[in-house]
Amino acid sequence: MMALSMDRAEKDMIAAAEYLPALDGVTGEHVGALGFCSGGGLAVWAVAASSLIGATVSYYHLMPHGKPDFANITGPVLGHFGRDDEFVSLPDARPLETELSPAGVDTTFEVYERAGHALVNDTNRLGTYDPDVAARPWQCTVAFQRNHLSVTTG
Repeated sequence: MMALSMDRAEKDMIAAAEYLPALDGVTGEHVGALGFCSGGGLAVWAVAASSLIGATVSYYHLMPHGKPDFANITGPVLGHFGRDDEFVSLPDARPLETELSPAGVDTTFEVYERAGHALVNDTNRLGTYDPDVAARPWQCTVAFQRNHLSVTTG
C-alpha cells in the first residue's frame, strides 16, 4: 500500500470510470465507487478525480498518500466505520468528515456499535465480523448507490 503510486492509481481509476459506461447493460451518466480500507480511501480519491463517479461508498478507509482536492467532488460520499476499529479509529475518521462537508460534499459517515475493522468481511481473521452488525451497512450501501445512481432492479 505504501509503495502505491497515486499518479498511476488515479489514472487507472479515471480509466475505469470512463470504461464502465460503455459496457452492455450499464445505463446512466455516472458510475459508483466502493472501497474497503485503503480501497475506501482510493474510492474517495477517485470521486475527486472523475466527475463520472456519481456516488461513493467508503468502508473504514485510510488515506495514507495525502488527500485530493475535495472541492472537485460532485457526488455524495457515504462512509462506514466501526466504533471499536483498532486500525481506523473514530478520532482518525472524523477529521475527513469535517473536511469534506465544508468543501460542499454531501457527506454521511455512519458509525456502528460493537463493530471493528473489516466489519462486513465475513472471512476476516480479526474476529470482528458479526452478521447482525454487517447487514445494516451493506443495506445502506445498496440503497445509497441505487438512490444516487438511479439503479433499478428487474
